[in-house]
Amino acid sequence: MYLSYAEYVIMGGTLDDTAFNSLERKARYLINSQAGGRCGDRITELSALPDCIKDCVFDLVSFVDANDTNKQVASESQSQGGVSESISYVTRTDADIEKQEESIIHEFLHGGGYGHLLYKGACL
Repeated sequence: MYLSYAEYVIMGGTLDDTAFNSLERKARYLINSQAGGRCGDRITELSALPDCIKDCVFDLVSFVDANDTNKQVASESQSQGGVSESISYVTRTDADIEKQEESIIHEFLHGGGYGHLLYKGACL
């Protein structure tokens, strides 16, 4: 586990522990998949997990939770004097969601100074 439920709550997370555990596991799989499955071994070899990994998991959990239905509100309007209400949705494709997940991982792990965790080459 890269991020505990207690740490998640301290960081401002609002999911219950069951939903969080499922999404945290998915976030780990997403991070590991960025390095062809080899990333997890290197992360678990670290004596302490850097904050960038925990922050990455937090953002991935939040992103996956928010995009679970593939809909995001693009605009919302209400009528002051009447009862009418209009909500427009933007539907994201699976490719859009995957690209954003990859972007989150790259931002935290490569940009956070831990680019070697995403290295897919041979160790000589």
